[in-house]
Amino acid sequence: MKFNSGVSLLIVNLILLACRLNSVSGKRILIITPSPAYSHQITYRSLWRELHARGHELVIVTPYPIGDPNLTNYTEIYFDVALEKLNEVDFGVITRRLTLAETRVNVNNLCHFLTEKLLEFPDFRKFYVPESNEKFDAVIVETILSPVFFLLGERFDAPLIGVLSMQLHNIDRYFMGSPILESHLSNWETEGITENPTFWQRLRNFIDTWHYMYNWFYNFLPIQQSLARKYFGDNLPDILEAGKNMSLILSNSHALNLYSRPDVPTVIYYNGGHISKIPPSLPTDLREFLDNATDGFIYMSLGSTVRYNYLSGETISLFADVFSKLPWPVVWKRDDAETVANLSYYPNKVFVSKWLPQQGILAHPNIKLFIYQGGLQSTEEAMHYSVPLLGIPVMFDQEYNVKKIESLGVGQHLPLPNLTEKSFYDAIREIIHNKRYKQKMLEVNSLLKDVPFDTLQNAAWWIEYVIRTKGAPHLQFSEKYKPLYQQYNVDVIAFLLMATNVIIVVLLCLILTISFYVIKLRPSSCVVRLLKKGKEKLH
Repeated sequence: MKFNSGVSLLIVNLILLACRLNSVSGKRILIITPSPAYSHQITYRSLWRELHARGHELVIVTPYPIGDPNLTNYTEIYFDVALEKLNEVDFGVITRRLTLAETRVNVNNLCHFLTEKLLEFPDFRKFYVPESNEKFDAVIVETILSPVFFLLGERFDAPLIGVLSMQLHNIDRYFMGSPILESHLSNWETEGITENPTFWQRLRNFIDTWHYMYNWFYNFLPIQQSLARKYFGDNLPDILEAGKNMSLILSNSHALNLYSRPDVPTVIYYNGGHISKIPPSLPTDLREFLDNATDGFIYMSLGSTVRYNYLSGETISLFADVFSKLPWPVVWKRDDAETVANLSYYPNKVFVSKWLPQQGILAHPNIKLFIYQGGLQSTEEAMHYSVPLLGIPVMFDQEYNVKKIESLGVGQHLPLPNLTEKSFYDAIREIIHNKRYKQKMLEVNSLLKDVPFDTLQNAAWWIEYVIRTKGAPHLQFSEKYKPLYQQYNVDVIAFLLMATNVIIVVLLCLILTISFYVIKLRPSSCVVRLLKKGKEKLH
């Protein structure tokens, strides 16, 4: 087959043009995501792959590297210290229902430890030391762990972009200038949020929210700032200034998992990147177990962070006792599976394993119910595969996620401290027998897929846009650079209150003064009566 010379020349020119465009558009991006939670990291991977596919060179700090040798211009710095430390953390104290404030103390200590270990990590340190000649066009930092890394945007004179595997924290909203709504349902960091709070509930929400913000500013941040001075020196601005210079923040969330609220245009949402286009295949023994469950089966998993030694023996026995009474077989993911595999009620009734291909299970046509801890990624997967949910939240944002799925009508919420054998058994039967849960989940699935664009591609486009526009200064909300008291007009409100009080005091003083003179000048009633009697006698 012969090609026309003109066509051949056109093809060559197109190839050369493509190469030229790639060389022009390809940027070098530093990405720091040190969170040791696997569920966090899997939400980022698809975004990094999308950026890589668009011709960008990536340098990624992560405790969960992909490790694909076929990827060029894709450098992964394996931060294994994060995983070692995570294994030492006693999250059991958190699962025993500490308050959010107490939980933060435990997590903050972990944050400081991991921050310093990463700053000392040789494979990473060589990138930021003063004698380094490394150049980057953008710096992307996971905002939930170590704000000290915000300063790397200043260090490399590159736009700073935040990334989250969940919805925004209030401190993220502070940096972006997005409003902090103390009593709105979106404020997941405050306990006891309800749809129509009373005055006293709103007062408590206000105090809790700003108490947390105060602790972040005056307890957590100073330690991070001291680490910044220790490793970066005094030539960089403080963390607060660097955080306010954040050009964009990317949050892994969907509108269905959020409560509608106002946001600034520099908050971009993406979701579903971790969901496989083709569900993973099932091991032979598991596939046979599920195929034989012709009347349906139940899947239970408390995620990758919650270990069963965090739970009380009574709670674990409660789960097992209920499963033994149900007419449906159960697939149960447990990190201690080896120690329970031979218990009498497991054979033929409960399939127990330490690791399970969750999406493959959720995609199986015989599944009836997913019992879980309320993790956001698991919520997204259940919505994608239209599986009703029973949530037993354990820590962090899980309570918020489960309450949200309950409000959508696609599942139920069972608080762990109040869990009983009867409530657990009844909830399972209700969700499976009542078809409205499945029907609602099918409706949610339809809404989930009804989007005008691919959210990962959109997020990647926004990253490129920030690079092209050198930080997108025209999109920044100017109010975020002002002190909080000015943003929320605290000084104006205080002035008006003082002015009102002054006016009231002045009016009271005038009234009292006038009254005093009226009383002083006006004859008393007794004197008036005596004068009247004297006049009568004279007549």
